[in-house]
Amino acid sequence: MTYDRLNDPGEHFPYKHEVATALVADNPAMGPDGPDDDRVRAEDFLSPEIVERTAAYIAAQADYLRDPGDATLEMQNQAAAELVVARQAHRANRPAGPVVIGIRARREGE
Repeated sequence: MTYDRLNDPGEHFPYKHEVATALVADNPAMGPDGPDDDRVRAEDFLSPEIVERTAAYIAAQADYLRDPGDATLEMQNQAAAELVVARQAHRANRPAGPVVIGIRARREGE
C-alpha cells in the first residue's frame, strides 16, 4: 500500500536535515525587524539536539506509516518523547528575557 503522506514535498517527508543543521551552525539573526536584528538568533528557536531528535522522529513516523504495527508505533512514540525532552531542555536553557504572557484587546474605556 502506498502512503500519500510520505509524498508531500515541502512538508515532513523528507526531513530537510541538512538545511536545519546548517541553520543552527550559521546561527543567523532572526529578529522581527529583519536580517540585521540580532535580538534573537536561530539558536533561540532551534538546537542541534532538536534537529537530531526531529530527524529521528520523522524517520520513526515514516516507518510507522509504511508498516503500521505495535513495534513501529512504539518506536514512533519513543522518538516523540525524546523530541519533547530535547525541546524542554532547550527552553530551560534559554537566556532570560522578556516573556509575553498574552495579548488582549482593549476594553471599552481603556
